[in-house]
Amino acid sequence: MVDPKILGNNEILFKMLKDHSRCLRIGRLVHGVVHNLNGSVQILSMQMEMMRKLMDKKDDRSHAFILEKMEQCASQIEHLRGILTGLETEPFDAERGTSQKIQLHELIERALDFFRHNLFFKHQVKVNKNFTSRLPSLRGDETDFHEGLLNLIENAIEAMEETPRKELTLITRASHEHIQLIIQDTGCGVPDHLRGYLFTPFFTTKNGNHYGIGLYMTRQLLTPYGAIVEPFSRQGETLFSVKVPR
Repeated sequence: MVDPKILGNNEILFKMLKDHSRCLRIGRLVHGVVHNLNGSVQILSMQMEMMRKLMDKKDDRSHAFILEKMEQCASQIEHLRGILTGLETEPFDAERGTSQKIQLHELIERALDFFRHNLFFKHQVKVNKNFTSRLPSLRGDETDFHEGLLNLIENAIEAMEETPRKELTLITRASHEHIQLIIQDTGCGVPDHLRGYLFTPFFTTKNGNHYGIGLYMTRQLLTPYGAIVEPFSRQGETLFSVKVPR
């Protein structure tokens, strides 16, 4: 139960939920990373064992087989290196406070790489991208935009957990006034009478371990940049539009 005094203080609530949200995301990330690392380590272990057994054989066929297994091991090592590099480039609070040029398409790709450690997303969700060419850069704290984007994508992924069709669509557009990002899912949708509560902390329409803080966090993070975050929903389809002034 959250103290009513905290709920009445937006600044304290925002900081508390930001820390909580990050802890939850790190926990899910670690689970996915461990799964991926274990898979790569098992493959390396089996390949090395096969090579060890073939070392005593001198025929050309064994030599070619060993070379093939060495290449497969090298591929797994590159896979491990990619996982570690992805973790290394994640922004942290220590980097906050600096205004930077932000390439939205690059930020989206990084966010998708982050969720590839999510086993449900990796194996069951189809991703569609419809990016406009020559998208202008944004300006602001990259960490704010990164976390806001992660929250929106995570919300879309969670909405599709119980649906037969699982497609995530990301669209970018640009006008003279705004840069727009649309995140669309084929999830459960939101009833009309509940849409007004979507950005209320701790409100959620989902079952399971969902805490209802992601959308609230996104609006709090992006509103200082003049961003407008709007939901549109019908049965079997939900999208969130984020418009940021140029």
